[in-house]
Amino acid sequence: MAAAGASMNPNFIPEYQHLPAFMKVFHRVRCKDDMRLPDEFVGNHGHELPFDCRLVWPNGVRHMVRILKLEHGWFFSTGWREFVRATGVEHGDHLTFTLVDVGMFNVKRFNRETHFPPPGDVDVVVDDDMEGSYTLAIDTSDDYVPSDNESETTMDEEYVDDSGALNIDGLPTFVLTLTPANIHRTLEFPYGFWQRHIPMGAIQAGVYLVTERGTWICTLKHNLRSIRIRRGWNRFKHDNNLTEGVRCHFTLVDAFAVHFQVRFDRA
Repeated sequence: MAAAGASMNPNFIPEYQHLPAFMKVFHRVRCKDDMRLPDEFVGNHGHELPFDCRLVWPNGVRHMVRILKLEHGWFFSTGWREFVRATGVEHGDHLTFTLVDVGMFNVKRFNRETHFPPPGDVDVVVDDDMEGSYTLAIDTSDDYVPSDNESETTMDEEYVDDSGALNIDGLPTFVLTLTPANIHRTLEFPYGFWQRHIPMGAIQAGVYLVTERGTWICTLKHNLRSIRIRRGWNRFKHDNNLTEGVRCHFTLVDAFAVHFQVRFDRA
């Protein structure tokens, strides 16, 4: 696989459909506790698979699953049962596993009758465990609705263009200084940054924001010109004590699960 920094950027990877992948049909008895990886896939790509892997569901939630070599082959083992329970995989579902990075599989399921993914698989579930620790139950439904006199896009002049110059250890980064608009309303992601570095389909799954205090998942609202946080921003800014004037560095460490490491410069 490519180096870690380059592999996060879709500009440096082959087309998604050309990535290593395999399909399995889920059997409620044989696959209840573990699931065997195809021998041909292991033969071609097993050297790139670490002991612990991440299975990323279409809603962006990641599940840690351990790969073990057993008597009859290589299996998703420890953590697999929890993955099945959490995702609601059923007997006969077709599962596709696409190796998008070292130890990371994007997993999609297709219903055996309709041959389409169940619509609920992309629903983002936000709960206390996923949003990181917090003490005050503030704004658990902070849906953002622009006011009538607000422009379609409020992407401010504080965005520092990342083209060629702004990166941290080879990872794309954008910087925003918090203003009254994004403190009291919501945060908007630079549209050009998203187009260059993140698959547009990932908008449906939301984003992970990670700081030294923990991890928060935020759902997104978007149109043809803007991408902004719909739910989760109030909790994130409260838990990290964000105020006007704080300079935020968003470093993209995972383009497929949309995982940002966030660092703050405070006045």
